[in-house]
This record gives sequence, structure tokens and C-alpha cells, in this order.
Amino acid sequence: MKKILFSLLLLASVISVFAQTLPCVSDYQINNGGGSCPDINGTSATGSVTLSFDGPIDPNNIPSIVKVEDITVPGDPVEVTGISFGPGTLLNNGDVRYCYYIGPNNNNNLQGQNAQFRFFISYDGVPCGEQSTLPVNLKSFIAARSNANVGIVWETATEENNKGFYIQRKIGAGAWQTLTFVPSQALNWNSNSVLRYEYTDNNPTKGITQYRLRQVDIDGKAAVSNIRAVRGLAQRATIIIYPNPSNDGKVNVIFEDVNSVRNVSLMDMNGRLLKQWKNVSNNNIQIDNLTPGFYTVRIENPETGEQALEKIVVNKR
Repeated sequence: MKKILFSLLLLASVISVFAQTLPCVSDYQINNGGGSCPDINGTSATGSVTLSFDGPIDPNNIPSIVKVEDITVPGDPVEVTGISFGPGTLLNNGDVRYCYYIGPNNNNNLQGQNAQFRFFISYDGVPCGEQSTLPVNLKSFIAARSNANVGIVWETATEENNKGFYIQRKIGAGAWQTLTFVPSQALNWNSNSVLRYEYTDNNPTKGITQYRLRQVDIDGKAAVSNIRAVRGLAQRATIIIYPNPSNDGKVNVIFEDVNSVRNVSLMDMNGRLLKQWKNVSNNNIQIDNLTPGFYTVRIENPETGEQALEKIVVNKR
């Protein structure tokens, strides 16, 4: 059965907040038959659904399934009704298992060899992809290349119980690596004044590098910042989309090295507007959940009226 990713794209504001992004569904598996599921009000379970996520699940904040759509017919989602889900059980591998129950006519069973579904989840009323904020306000975060070095500079507007920051980078399609830990400059981990941090990374790679900050509280809570992307050595200062073609429905858009605000639009091959982001001040965005096909991205500078069009190809998974 084809796996469906459902996630939301989050954009940075001028003054952004470190936050924990609540994980979204990255995969699912349906098991027909109640098995060890308990009866509810005399009704036996029809089966169970095991969901995988794009991040770790907090055992104290296991999400609930709030809606299921049948998306077997492209472009024509149908909400599955007459079905209810029990509470989730966190498994040892990080997945969450849910028992599900339907009426006696069995019309809405999650069956069908070619059926495809999309699961919507909620964390006590908060959708996945939303952020649970931590008490550090990030005033600015910049990563800029100078020959073989990348200078990373960030400022905090306020800090509360902040232990410090791990600087992490990701080269190309590789994994995130931790470069170093920078302790908080705040007295007793608290500050209401602007604090400035700097770090230089020797990075002569010729491809795109992404940087982020992983902020850690003194009680162990952690969150990551928005991502900053830096071009490789000798890469021209033009708009870059990667990977293109995409094999997983995700692409990154790196803007020109110009400090400006942009409006970004995503259109399908027929020119229909699918998504739009206004006043993007970040130097990169990620677009998720693209189905196979051809797309166009339009980047507009609202101050000058300049526009650029880029093509995106998404292969079948």
C-alpha cells in the first residue's frame, strides 16, 4: 500500500521563536482484524493502524487520529465516515498503534489492495507541523559563505533557562551533523537583552549546505531553529531548486543572495495556484507533500516587481 506523508510547511517571521515542531505522519500500515484490541461498548475492533512519524513522539503527548481521507482517486479526496479510533499506543520503535472500530455493516473498513489513505492527527487540539514554543526568541540567524569558510551569526532577543546551542549542518542529502556546542551567554541562563553569537565553519564543499541551531534548555528540552542554506564554492548566485527531480515529494528552494522579502507561488502544470507564501524573509523554503508531476515556482520581489520562474519535476515514488 502506498505511503502518504501529510505535513505542513512553516515559514519564519522577522523575529522567530525556537520551537519544537510536532511530528507529522510519514508512513502507515493497516492490519485487518482486531487482534489484541479491546472491545469498546460491546463493539469488537475491526483492525489497527500503525503510524510512523517524521520525528520522535513524546510519550506524554501521543497524537490522536482526527480524520481519514480516501485519496485513491487523485484530486478527489473522500472523508472516511462511520469509523472511530482508540487511543494510540507508543511502540518500542517509535511508531504508534491505533485500534479502529466501525459499524455493523462494515462499509467503511480500511481495506482494498489499491486503496490509499491520508491520516490527519492532533496533539490535544494542535495539528502536526505546528510548533510548541520554547522560551528563547531568536532575533536573527545568518549563515554566509566567504571562500572556504561559512560564518554563522545569530542574536537572541530574550532567553529563559537556556543552556546553549548546538550548531548543526547538513551537506547535500546527507544526515545532520553536530559541529559544536555554544553555551548561553545569559547570566544564570536568563536574559532580556540582545545577545550575539558567532561561529566559523571551515566548509569547502561544492554543494548546498544547510545549517540550523538546536537550542537546549537547562531541563533538557530541545528545539531547532529555521534552516539557513549556503551555496557551495563556485556555485552561481541564482535560484537553486534541489533535488530536482524529486523522488520523495520534497524540494528545497534556495533564493538569490540578496537580502529582500519575496512572494512565492506554487502552480501545477495547468497553471492553477496550489500554494502561496507572502513576505518570505528566509533565504530558503522547503515544499512538501508534492505528488508526481510537473510544477512551476514563481518568485516575486514585491518592491521591484521582478519575477523568476523555475520548474519542478516530481517522480513517482
